[in-house]
Amino acid sequence: MAEQMEWLTMNPQMLSVVSSLGSQVGETYIANPNCIEILNDMRQKMAVEDRTLRTLRRAIGFSQVVKKDLLPLLISVKDDRKVIDTTIKVLADLTTPVECLLPVEVMSKSEAGRNAIIELNWLLISCKETFLDPRGTRRIIDHIRDILYKGEKMNENDCDTLNDCVILLRNVLHIPDGMMNIAEGVSGQNQIMWNLFAQNFDKALIEMITGPRRNDRRIAMAQLVVLLYKDQRVATLQKLLNLWMEASDLSESSEDNESNTSPPEEESFSSLVTSDPISDSSDNSDKKPEVKLTGKRKQSMKQSIKKQDETQGSWGMGSESDQKMDCSSSKMSDCGYGTQAENQESISTSSNEDESSNRKVLIIANVKLANTVWYKQKTKKCMTRNGIKIKRRCSKPVHQKPINMIKKSRYANGKVSLTTQEKEELKRKKLMRRFHSNIVNMKAFLHHTPNGDDVAQLLKEFTVDFLLKAYNTLVSEMRTQLLLDSTLDRTHFSWLIAYFLKFAVQLELDLHYIRGVLSYEIISFLTYEGANFCEQYELMKLQQECDISTHIRKIHLIVTAIRELLQAINSYNKIKHISDDDRVYLTNLQKDISESEDLRCLFVLLLRQFSPEIHSRQYLRDVIVTNHVLLTFIENSVVPDTKSILHNHIKQFVPVEMMKQYGYLLECFEENGHFVNDCVFTMMHHVAGDLEHVTALFQPLILKTFNSIWENEFEICDDWSDLIEYVIHKFINTPRTIPTSLKNYEPNCTIAAHRKEGSKEEEKKGVSSFNDDPVPSQRSVNCRSNRWNQRECDCLYWYYVQSANSPDPVGGVVALYAAAGITNKSRIGVIEQLLKQDVITGCQYNELMKKEPISTTINLEKLKVEKQPRDEIELLKDYLMNEEKMGDKFITWLQKVLLETCYAKTFLDEKNKQAIEPIAHYSAMLKEAVPIIAWSCEQVGMLQSQVFLLLLHKLGFQLPADAGKAFPRIPSTWSSRTLFSKAVKLGPINQDWTKFKMFTLDYFNDDGEDVLSSTVVKSNDA
Repeated sequence: MAEQMEWLTMNPQMLSVVSSLGSQVGETYIANPNCIEILNDMRQKMAVEDRTLRTLRRAIGFSQVVKKDLLPLLISVKDDRKVIDTTIKVLADLTTPVECLLPVEVMSKSEAGRNAIIELNWLLISCKETFLDPRGTRRIIDHIRDILYKGEKMNENDCDTLNDCVILLRNVLHIPDGMMNIAEGVSGQNQIMWNLFAQNFDKALIEMITGPRRNDRRIAMAQLVVLLYKDQRVATLQKLLNLWMEASDLSESSEDNESNTSPPEEESFSSLVTSDPISDSSDNSDKKPEVKLTGKRKQSMKQSIKKQDETQGSWGMGSESDQKMDCSSSKMSDCGYGTQAENQESISTSSNEDESSNRKVLIIANVKLANTVWYKQKTKKCMTRNGIKIKRRCSKPVHQKPINMIKKSRYANGKVSLTTQEKEELKRKKLMRRFHSNIVNMKAFLHHTPNGDDVAQLLKEFTVDFLLKAYNTLVSEMRTQLLLDSTLDRTHFSWLIAYFLKFAVQLELDLHYIRGVLSYEIISFLTYEGANFCEQYELMKLQQECDISTHIRKIHLIVTAIRELLQAINSYNKIKHISDDDRVYLTNLQKDISESEDLRCLFVLLLRQFSPEIHSRQYLRDVIVTNHVLLTFIENSVVPDTKSILHNHIKQFVPVEMMKQYGYLLECFEENGHFVNDCVFTMMHHVAGDLEHVTALFQPLILKTFNSIWENEFEICDDWSDLIEYVIHKFINTPRTIPTSLKNYEPNCTIAAHRKEGSKEEEKKGVSSFNDDPVPSQRSVNCRSNRWNQRECDCLYWYYVQSANSPDPVGGVVALYAAAGITNKSRIGVIEQLLKQDVITGCQYNELMKKEPISTTINLEKLKVEKQPRDEIELLKDYLMNEEKMGDKFITWLQKVLLETCYAKTFLDEKNKQAIEPIAHYSAMLKEAVPIIAWSCEQVGMLQSQVFLLLLHKLGFQLPADAGKAFPRIPSTWSSRTLFSKAVKLGPINQDWTKFKMFTLDYFNDDGEDVLSSTVVKSNDA
């Protein structure tokens, strides 16, 4: 504080700014005629202030300028648009989060920095306390509505002002309650949200999301929606939505069957007028308005509504269907924010059932058309807005039902018996009326102190309207904006999908309400973003002072969003009442998603990158569960080669590292739940049973967990009991010899070159063996004498486990073989056999081979002196196919990436029946270099092979070191013809490939352009 006082004393200009904005005269704030210049001066000073200490903002906080001058100025000035706009801009700047102003981690290391952070936080908290006054938020919302009335006539200044209003409200809601000076047990966040909803901000927000000129504020609006729900649990809202839908079944059926028992209408207009929390009656003085409690609902207003609709303009969202909608009491009973009986039931059951009965009940009055109530206080008055005189229409009295009027049911038990089909039909009717209605909630109790349950009720109602009117637009358009600006935060996009889709499924919304969300474009974009985050994670691991936790949360959100998308599609496929067009759309969407190899491989990459020291177990659980959901999703699709797709995908989980992650999750089998354990056991069953790689489960952690499940008789299904019994039995019966001592171990073996030998048993199983050298040498003779029989292969994994922690694990394995009487095992032979059995990864293979004296330089020298005039690319390709394990597979992989990129660039602007892979599609769209992502463990090992990297270099790829990335890249400048020609150099094109049946290159185009003509034929249509 002393520093601030000293700064204020040394800067008289600041004191003049504070004292010149205006003055308080009694209960009225009188603005200075030159306040607009003072406000602009404040903005300029904040823009050029010290970026490290932020002394001006700290001084403003100390002087309480927001409470004493800025907010009173905003409330008192009603007709000066420039002053209001500038005041909102200044408030938006002052409420900017601290993390956006300072490098918090760096500043917190010094005392001066910590003081700056504390004082800036104090400024934010004082701002939030100031906005507890409902007059401040009301002035902002009224200003928003005035601008929205212009519709298409809004100019750039109007758009900027709307954006500033959204940013200001976003910043205020982002400020934590912290040390706010409010009563114990009272949440400042809840109070501000209550005030906003009481002033019909929900209607304004939906209008801003769907209205004209919304591009500039879309991201800020998404952030604002996220902040509205930041303290709301999904389970709570799901419960409230269930109660809302169940109440609709009873209320609608009873209204249909008992319309003759409706109570008479009563007029009570005066009480509603006095309870209007957004009227301007309180603006005549600066006293806080005192609102009388009342709760009303309009009925039988067909004529008055029709007349008022003609004067509403864009705010009324006056479509023809809305204007012609029948507003009789039976149809309007469940429109808006719930009937009175429904509200009473949902409120009493929304929180703990044992809550005291004398709790203040929230009364929600449903008012037709947002402007109706807003106009009432303007009855028979004229006011000037933007120089135009507007004559207000006189409102008619509101006809209401008494709150205590309850309909008598003709059923003995008070419940209506409805079939499932009838309930679904009633739900659809209710949602349709909710969509077409312009009813806005008008909350009484403006000065009511809300708790969490009250706010949950408000958000329950807003959720329905948001899903029906704004959700689809916001998500689909956010994707477009994120593509145009790579600097924008992607977190809120993933959150909107992960959070709201479950509510859409729960309400069984018609597909056209969320078709823009349930699309291949959205899930493809999530896949592309997930791959980018994974590459950034690889780079961030190399930086010691980098905070990875935030990055991990972003990846976690993407995983959750993908899972919600897949589950939503599955749920809609099970709904019987969707139209035939929707059914065809879902079938094609499921087919496109199932054929996306990038999406499947993304989860291989996520699982491979998992580290218990960095990631949480919950993150691992979500990755494994989402991968399981994807497998089930593909299995239920109509893709012709489903079995082949699933088989190739599951093979990537065979390596020991992948099964290790499953074993780590299974370790908490008692906490996981049945479904999570089922996901783990299913993958283990595929690996051990279908793929016959039971040795991948011979890991201490997995065996220990299996033994614990078996001994404790943990309740699991018979299939998983059989799996555990099979793995344990196979492990016990695998022959191995454990020596008594390794102290006298002295390796005595000949070092061979990098050659791979395949046994006869492996050849029978289809495992490719490796050719002999063209020229016989002592090395090849040694290799032929070093064959591996079945017994030796079975012992290898056990020997390696015992020696893995020793300084020389390879030497330890050789010594164990020697102790067992097998003396013909060389170090190189052991390393190669470990790789062939997937005991080690390609990365570990390269690390072990680097320690051996002989390297691949011998082979490369042999290639150099070869007399035949062969192309370097051909020589490198032949070497990989003959010398490296599964070299031909990686050549095919590289060729496919080139062809996918060629396809993406060729048909970038065309809508084809065949979906484009996400990585190639979005890289081509953004004109970026296409990454060659190492998804699996084997691909990581291959990218560390010097020969493979040399091949990429000769082909013209950007190597990781050159691009400063984790993966090599295809240059963005390569045309479709160049990409295809590079693919041809790697080998003949497979004519059965899904996307291309035949290529025809036009090398002799008259215009000299690179043109790739192709005939696209689907494989199943060929």
